[in-house]
Amino acid sequence: MTSIHVKPLFDTPTRQQKETESRAIAADLERFRKAGGRIEILGTTPIDKTGISRWQVVEGGADRRKAAKGEKA
Repeated sequence: MTSIHVKPLFDTPTRQQKETESRAIAADLERFRKAGGRIEILGTTPIDKTGISRWQVVEGGADRRKAAKGEKA
């Protein structure tokens, strides 16, 4: 398939723009680390669904938010 057959997307970044942005992010991270910054990489621990419903997962912090605002649960 050639470029004649592909509909161009005008709002997507080019490969060169992506590479430039990638190099800028890498440089920012390097400066951050050299300045003593640390990056914590979080795991992908799934939610244990055996004792909690999907609704409770979604609405889990509702009671705490209401308590912080002084509302009754």
